[in-house]
Amino acid sequence: MRRQQRLRIALVTDDFYPASGGIGRSIQTQISELVSLGHEVTLLAPRHFLERPVGCKTVVVPSFYIPGTPSHMCVLKCGRRSARRICRQHRFDIIHSQTERGGLMLAARIAKEQGIPHIHTFHANLAGTHTSQPFGAFWGSMAYLFLINPMISMIADKRLDQPVFFAPKSPDATGVLARFDWHTMATVASRVDAFTAPADFMTQRISDCASWLDERSHIVPTGVNPKLSHAIAHTERHRTDRTIRFLSVCRLAPEKRVDAIIRAFVQADLPNAELHIIGDGKQLKLRLLAEKHQSIIFHGHVSCVKQMAEAFVNADVFVLASHGFDTQAMTIGEAVTAGLPIIYCDPRLTVGTTKDNSILARDPSVEQLAAAMRQMADDTRRRQMARASSRLASELSPEHMTHKYLTIYRDLIARTV
Repeated sequence: MRRQQRLRIALVTDDFYPASGGIGRSIQTQISELVSLGHEVTLLAPRHFLERPVGCKTVVVPSFYIPGTPSHMCVLKCGRRSARRICRQHRFDIIHSQTERGGLMLAARIAKEQGIPHIHTFHANLAGTHTSQPFGAFWGSMAYLFLINPMISMIADKRLDQPVFFAPKSPDATGVLARFDWHTMATVASRVDAFTAPADFMTQRISDCASWLDERSHIVPTGVNPKLSHAIAHTERHRTDRTIRFLSVCRLAPEKRVDAIIRAFVQADLPNAELHIIGDGKQLKLRLLAEKHQSIIFHGHVSCVKQMAEAFVNADVFVLASHGFDTQAMTIGEAVTAGLPIIYCDPRLTVGTTKDNSILARDPSVEQLAAAMRQMADDTRRRQMARASSRLASELSPEHMTHKYLTIYRDLIARTV
């Protein structure tokens, strides 16, 4: 790579790296691909559960965190002192924040201090959590409204010639708080130089609050982690039995609706079927729900890439029950890479799903999930869908994602110079 093409890129996250679910895996893939292309990448992350990526500089940023709480409760310290300390030791061409907490504010301060572009990715859809976890979502909305919104407006004091409006009602914003959430995301988008999201509905809802933000928006689906895709490609299926193995891989949180998957599996009452559940989080209620069913197996958190590859390769069907929350659901792409047919509930999850490789439940109810499981019991149909997933896998490459990000980076840098 010629010297003038090499970029100095900072990636910022409040979440644990890499063990924080989809956001951590997305950043991991970005780092791996950017480093392989010869770019100088620096990760700014909290110290908790940190695994320093190979070939990448790592800046451990002080944070506020109560031990034992989830990763989304971790907040990087984002004062001027922290930003200036980092700026004295590092020089970047562009900074890319990936969470809407302290990391967003820290990135804004560093961008302002160094006179560089600031790009932000909206990975999570807070507006979609009000149905599944209303208490937590309420306080999340309050933090958005009274902390994030005014802080980013103060730090990134860009003059705005056009207003940001309250979000109109839509299928993704039916309640007042959800509409406030989209307004806050639009406010964040108005204070950065560009923003991305893995799904088009996210950019559309943000643009509903301010149509002039269209020119700053970009849809960039996250590619499948190259280490996992390589491990899947080199893992042999060791199962020879005729049992149909359904697989769920996600954080065990209310919005993921793993309880609905368990109930649907029990209701489907399929002979020679198993449900394997991988993910960390609160398991007690889920285990109680499944305690009379030996064919429901919990594996807990799996961090080993080889073990994850074995789980995907030895499964027959991937199931995801979240509805109105996920923006992309990276595990769908991972399942597609393994050639698995998909059962899902949310029509907005368009990355990795087609009518040929997936069954979209008619609605998110347990009854419709169970009906989809019964349909997948048909061997011929399941094999046809598995072949369709295998054909689709090439479209979910990390190279495609990296190319899009680099195009955005270079355009922003050219406009800033």
